[in-house]
Amino acid sequence: MRYRWVDVYRGIAVLFMVLLHFFVNIFPSDPLPLLVYSVRSVISIGDMAIALFLFISGVSICVSIYNRKKGGVSEEDAIKHVLIRYSKIFALGFLLDIVLIASVQRIWWVLEAISMSGLFAMFFICFSDNMKILAILVVGLCYSYLTSIPAAYALLSSFPNGGLLGSISLSSIVLIGYMSGEYFMKRKKNALPSFAKLGILLTLAGFLLSRFIEYDRNVGTLPYVLLSSGFCVLFLVLVYWVVELKGISSGILEDFGKSALLVFVLNYPVLILAILLGFEKSFRIEQSALVTVVLILLLIVASKLRKRFKKD
Repeated sequence: MRYRWVDVYRGIAVLFMVLLHFFVNIFPSDPLPLLVYSVRSVISIGDMAIALFLFISGVSICVSIYNRKKGGVSEEDAIKHVLIRYSKIFALGFLLDIVLIASVQRIWWVLEAISMSGLFAMFFICFSDNMKILAILVVGLCYSYLTSIPAAYALLSSFPNGGLLGSISLSSIVLIGYMSGEYFMKRKKNALPSFAKLGILLTLAGFLLSRFIEYDRNVGTLPYVLLSSGFCVLFLVLVYWVVELKGISSGILEDFGKSALLVFVLNYPVLILAILLGFEKSFRIEQSALVTVVLILLLIVASKLRKRFKKD
């Protein structure tokens, strides 16, 4: 059983990440300050993009395991299915980054970050909620302390999303998404008030903690994990209310959500061509906006074609 709000949420997350990739990273010579992300000690709306996708990945893991168990599959086999899927995503991302390095000496490390965060989160899904919360706090504090060491920070920040170690910290967002999915499966719409309170609590906790521990989206410190998770939970309330309770949805966003992997893969040739043709960081804002809109429309067409061929 698929939940429309999950696909819409994932579609928005993917669209946001693609928008940032094109409109901040690749084309504009001077990107809009509002969307610039991964600036140390600066909280930006752009910081929330990958967190949205990691969070809904955690929800999707919970829904996938629940549906398979409901269909008669053992919990062990359901978990194994998720592990295999994320392992394949990591292998695909690693292969694509090898091509990227060989062709333009760049590394994106997005599929690897998403898959490794999911795999690390899987170590904790069988624990009690209290143990999950304890794991999030302990891992976050230890990792944040590690990033306070200049040599360690220099190494971690040299990789997108903190590299492999960064995925350990980012897995906490996946785990919070998984716990939210568990609670949602039990309570459905009755869970919305609790989610709203949780979202506010996490956001405030992350903001207050950033007074004492460096907020850094690029390497994923604990203040970023908590604040972005709070944002993701609040966004869950909004999306569920709009899609499921008000009946307002978007086929484009649903298809985008279902075709997330295809959309990410198609970003690689765009990046390679932009660099080889000399388009990187060479457009004005209005030109970048036009190119971004055209590319997003092409990705929407690709997601529609994927849906059509899958039916055939």
